[in-house]
Amino acid sequence: MPCGCALLAYLGLSILDGRPRTLAFEIYDWQNTSWGFHAIDRTLTRCKVAISSDGSRMNRCESDSFHHYLILDQHFTEHTLYSRPENAGYRIDDMTGTAHGGYCSCTWESGRLDEGDIDCRRTAEELLPQSHPAGTGELIGQPVVRYQAINESGTMRELALARNLGCEVLEDVHTWKGTLGIPGAKWRYVVTSYTPGEPKLARSAGPRRTCGTCGFSFICTNRGSPALH
Repeated sequence: MPCGCALLAYLGLSILDGRPRTLAFEIYDWQNTSWGFHAIDRTLTRCKVAISSDGSRMNRCESDSFHHYLILDQHFTEHTLYSRPENAGYRIDDMTGTAHGGYCSCTWESGRLDEGDIDCRRTAEELLPQSHPAGTGELIGQPVVRYQAINESGTMRELALARNLGCEVLEDVHTWKGTLGIPGAKWRYVVTSYTPGEPKLARSAGPRRTCGTCGFSFICTNRGSPALH
């Protein structure tokens, strides 16, 4: 069974541990459900992720989904905190100023940025097996090397890895084959800003603890109480 705490911390993305930093990124996701412009469902997600050198991280996201391309269907927000030293995770309710969660009952091996991977070949093979070099470029002022793979069904994935940032993934694009050469669906993750340095993250330590930097209270579970899985 997947570890819920790992999903809360990493959002299902390849944002690896290692350098302390803060990233802002966007995810564009669309699917053509039939013929024509009217049949496209799409989602736009914007997030900021603060990553500490000890593996702790905080995520803030908001997402809008649309049907028929233009009609707003749902607006969703997510604010989570994972503390690596305590192995504890929380979902934060910004409306009430409280956080709910507790100690994780699962552990996992987290991937780390490969600082010695000069051409990002090892990172590409880890994240995208059987990929091949697909050129170079620049994103957010950083030189990137691109790797690409196409599977037997025609689905293409391309990574842009930043050589000077430990092969950080700055772009990840999945394109699913449609009909008559028109893509059937596309998912694109792209980093829009990168700030190096240790972020200020809240820490939890027992019930109802105030976070001085963030201005909310923790309502935490104690050991022995129901934990996040």
